[in-house]
Amino acid sequence: MKKIFYIAIAAFALTATSCSEELMETYAPGSLVEETAIQNVNDLQLFLNNTYNGLGSRSEAEFVSIFTDEVGIGFENGGQGINDDYVFFLNPLSSGPNSLWATNYFTIARTNRILDLAAKLTPTTTADIEKLSKIKAEALTLRAYCHLRILAYFTPNMKDDSALAGIISNRIYTIDDNDYPRNTNGEFYAFIHKDLNDAIALYDSVTPTAFSSIYASKIFAQGLKARAYSYKGDYVNAETWANTVMASGLTLSNYATYPSVFHSESNSVSTEVIFKLKRTATQNDQGTNLHNAWYNGAPSAAGAPWYEVSRALFNSLSTNDTRYRTLVSPNSTIDPGYATAADVRTSDKLLINKHGGSLVAGGAPWAGTATNANNNDFKIMRLAEMYLIKAEARVSAGDLPGAAATLKTLRDNRFNPAQTLPGLPALGTATVAWKAILDERRKEFALEGYRFIDIKRLGVLANSGIDRHPADYQSTTANYPAGNPSNLPLNSYKWALPIPVAETNVNTQVQQNIGY
Repeated sequence: MKKIFYIAIAAFALTATSCSEELMETYAPGSLVEETAIQNVNDLQLFLNNTYNGLGSRSEAEFVSIFTDEVGIGFENGGQGINDDYVFFLNPLSSGPNSLWATNYFTIARTNRILDLAAKLTPTTTADIEKLSKIKAEALTLRAYCHLRILAYFTPNMKDDSALAGIISNRIYTIDDNDYPRNTNGEFYAFIHKDLNDAIALYDSVTPTAFSSIYASKIFAQGLKARAYSYKGDYVNAETWANTVMASGLTLSNYATYPSVFHSESNSVSTEVIFKLKRTATQNDQGTNLHNAWYNGAPSAAGAPWYEVSRALFNSLSTNDTRYRTLVSPNSTIDPGYATAADVRTSDKLLINKHGGSLVAGGAPWAGTATNANNNDFKIMRLAEMYLIKAEARVSAGDLPGAAATLKTLRDNRFNPAQTLPGLPALGTATVAWKAILDERRKEFALEGYRFIDIKRLGVLANSGIDRHPADYQSTTANYPAGNPSNLPLNSYKWALPIPVAETNVNTQVQQNIGY
């Protein structure tokens, strides 16, 4: 019997920029089977484009920002988060872990389908042969990326090869083929690096094309290798691959250009962003827009902010740092006496500006929540990460001056050159150095979905965990005692997310993480 080819038309809208409706329009309802749906390389390209669209989700940035210490409760909060993520409540039904598990495995299933279909095609022209190789390379890169995310969130220890990760998925499964135990980290890392090595070889086999950050590329695959090795604690290899990406020709954004990466998506293609998931105005929807993770409407005071920049994060930023003006709206209301204010939620409004905001006081935000309004792309990897991985590698090697120099390079590109640039960081001990890197990553990647994994893998080394100011959890009008950072210590079992009930209900062999 023919297998029905599920394209998930109902789940994901197709757009002219990232995918096309042509594949759907060719076939009558009920006739989408493998033998007819994908007949040539162009058909497979359309399916790959739709796979990118399906991977785009704000759930990681949203969950991480609320569960850790990136946001505080906004003055228009109507109960969002305060009974679950904000107070560190997790169980196998929690939406954050469920979304991370489902989004990644859905994308993995689609990449497996693409790779299976690619093996059945026999293109004859040089152009089609190269196009097929590039499709396979991108699918392998995306599959590796998704497996790495599963490992990072669901393993109790990223550096332990024998610890359990998730379930390696490398083929098409039938609907009743459900029972699989979890694989180890060692098996996951080997699988991830093989996919990335195979992808890089395929990228090298085709005629080079102009770099684009909206498609998986050789540079992204190389960056994923650096990221994966850093997760494992193999800093010799992590630094090698980070250096390779840093020498790729991409450049860091500077004080002037950094806001354009996040406010208006107008940065140069060769600046900062290695890979992002493209969004278009036609995809604008409150349920999927990035800024609507924290706002009911547009990113402004009038947009009813459910969450704001946390006080501890705000206090860590210098006003000469471009990350301050990128993250904090110029229309914020800043109360110098916030620590003792009778109504801190009303007197101290630290509005989130990073995704779709504006640098102009009183100016309209770039992003909106309306039909065909602007909404931001999902940044998956930026060049700054490679510099910070290199800094980690220097600390691991005992080269604290080298780590300081690498951090200064990044900071020099973030601070206002019209002001005195920060000096070389004083890294007297390895613990101080790890803390400096963790703090830098906090500022650099705020509201981008990094903080949970960063604390999980670097917190013990830095002797630093969740950092919330009491104003955000025990003030008169923001009184959430369960949100006290002491309730999520670095040795908490919650740093390994629960395997979702959607998996455990159908997979009798999957092992649940301790504590759930």
